[in-house]
Amino acid sequence: MSDAIHSRLADIQASLTASCSAESADGTVRAEANAKRQIALRLSPAAMKMRPGDLAALILTTQQEAQSKAEAAITETLDTFRADPRVAVALDNLRDTQASPPPPPRRTAEPDDEDDDEDFVIFGHGRD
Repeated sequence: MSDAIHSRLADIQASLTASCSAESADGTVRAEANAKRQIALRLSPAAMKMRPGDLAALILTTQQEAQSKAEAAITETLDTFRADPRVAVALDNLRDTQASPPPPPRRTAEPDDEDDDEDFVIFGHGRD
């Protein structure tokens, strides 16, 4: 693999853990998230003066905005990676293989085990 592909893979890995933040318009709530999960929530003292339902809605909206930014960042990084023609061909080949996998290999008798029955004990058929 070339250094450019390795570099892009490193970018993808960094994007998975990079944090993005969002803040409510009034600055009451600030949330941070990475592509996997929410990682921080900060409330200003003014938040304690809000009605609980309003505060909850503001927290959820702000968290969703931070999460969306983080997901958009990883999507952009992945799209850049997929744009490399070598990667695109490899992904197409992988998708084709998954769509129609090769049949499982046929079991053949071991070369030194040609009769194939001596390895099994059969009960109830008159054989001892």
